[in-house]
Amino acid sequence: MIRLGPYRSWRTSPPVFLRLYLLFGAIVLAVALLFYFHRLARRVDAQTETMSGLVARVIAFTTLSVADSAMAGGSAQAQFQEVIHELPFPVILTDVNRRPLTWSSHVDVPPMSIDRLLQEDVDHPSADLAPVLRQVTRMDHTHAPIPMLEPASGDTLMYLHYGSPALAGELRWTPWITILVAALFGIVGLLMLRSLKRAQEGFIWAGMAKETAHQMGTPLSSLSGWLQVLQDEMKPEGDRVILARELFDEVVREMERDTGRLNRVAARFSQIGSRPRLEPQSVVPIVQGTVDYFRRRIPEGVTLTCEVEADGAHAALNPELFGWVIENLLKNAMDAVDSKSGTVAVQVRGGSAGKAVTVSVRDNGKGVAAGMEEQIFRPGVSTRQRGWGLGLPLSRRIVEHYHGGRLDLVRSEPGRGAEFRVTLPRAAS
Repeated sequence: MIRLGPYRSWRTSPPVFLRLYLLFGAIVLAVALLFYFHRLARRVDAQTETMSGLVARVIAFTTLSVADSAMAGGSAQAQFQEVIHELPFPVILTDVNRRPLTWSSHVDVPPMSIDRLLQEDVDHPSADLAPVLRQVTRMDHTHAPIPMLEPASGDTLMYLHYGSPALAGELRWTPWITILVAALFGIVGLLMLRSLKRAQEGFIWAGMAKETAHQMGTPLSSLSGWLQVLQDEMKPEGDRVILARELFDEVVREMERDTGRLNRVAARFSQIGSRPRLEPQSVVPIVQGTVDYFRRRIPEGVTLTCEVEADGAHAALNPELFGWVIENLLKNAMDAVDSKSGTVAVQVRGGSAGKAVTVSVRDNGKGVAAGMEEQIFRPGVSTRQRGWGLGLPLSRRIVEHYHGGRLDLVRSEPGRGAEFRVTLPRAAS
């Protein structure tokens, strides 16, 4: 990117600070997410434990008639399944010898009849019962089994084994998945931004090369023209050539102006990346000098006028950069008007106490299309087919960031012209 004046420090320290800020924020956010979801999972486990205890007590109180292993056969199993079937977490009921009697649907093992379960050897279970016993072991590692006691004697009737609901596991994984997805999006976003930045830098450098050629094109073509005039008007006479004194003086004067302009172009580009020096001075000589330079180099059908309504229009200026702004506005106006009937009017106003200094450039050209009033100040946006869209953005940056003023499109009518206005704070003369 182009570094202008006091903003060059933004190329070093702020990006480092921004990266540290984003990194610290991401770490804090990740820790907060982990803590929050872990806390939610703990709360779900606590509620599961409470609910399991209540279920155990309910079953103990409602099934006292089945206090031993033989119990009441299929009817008891049906009662247990009816109680635990809809619980939102896995539950397995076993007798005091860890023999499974029934289990909930969340165990993901097909139910077995009580008669078959009573025939099973817990130490050498069948292939159908082994998965249930493995789940009992896993449940007991995370949650202590709840004994179902006979209220009167306090004897243990059965044990209720339970596990965490699927929601608790999802809550524990949610922050990690969220962080992973966010990290992937962040990496992709950073790669895209890096690619976009490189493309923008390439565009800017190409645009600056184009702008350099554009800036130097006018004086170079003018110098070529004056050289052609010299070749056409000089008359050889022996070892010497004869040239009218008046023409000679004019050619020298104009070529000096062209070389001076080339020096100013070099000075302007040398100030990019450094803070310009501003001095209180009148804007009139800069504006009039730029207008006079262009007046001698425009097509015959184009009229260029300059009206000054404030001889003492003083502002804090950098002459080279402010002249660059006026040149850009005049070039855009010249490109917009018809080469046979175009009119470009420059007006300088203000300068009295309490008033700002304004420089307006008005033309009767193509105007700016509706909806493009602000977009034309963005880099890369141009209304010309071969334009690079750097003149107006650079001019606005020079006016606003260097001189504390404003550059606005104050009027535009497609097909009838446009008016740009530079507004600068008045400075004491």
